[in-house]
Amino acid sequence: MDSTNHNIGCSLDYLRNIPGILKIIELLCDLLGTILAGAAPVYDNTAGNRSFYLFVSILALIITFVLLILGLLNVHNVVLRGRWPIIELCWCLFICLFYFIAGIVIAVVGKYHGAYGAAAFFGFAAMIVYGADAFFQFRTYRTDRINQPAQQYAPDISAPQRPAPTY
Repeated sequence: MDSTNHNIGCSLDYLRNIPGILKIIELLCDLLGTILAGAAPVYDNTAGNRSFYLFVSILALIITFVLLILGLLNVHNVVLRGRWPIIELCWCLFICLFYFIAGIVIAVVGKYHGAYGAAAFFGFAAMIVYGADAFFQFRTYRTDRINQPAQQYAPDISAPQRPAPTY
């Protein structure tokens, strides 16, 4: 994405860069995991596991879709320019942890139906992709911090100056 473009508008170049490609892969993993877990039959001892996995995957699907739309509209370069990578970093780490837990939870009931095992696979795949996205967001945050000019602070002239002691 061109970092000099500071206008809100549709920018399809976002889909050709690493953050956009990762968002599309994240959406595919979220969607496939949701479909597989939602279509699997519910047994008495799988309802809670299935519900937690569906909660995590649907939450990730919705928020990642919103982040993709904001990226396509170039909002991340206009609003919260310096803080956007850290916001996405926190989101990716949060959902990466939740996908790790949900993947384990749904893999436990994978013995009852193959769709649960496939959903666990896509849950762990989503965890890896979100982890990679968090890594790239961290790199973006660090390079933005390094490239920013250091703030210059003027000395506070309102404070009284004490004369040096004489001995």
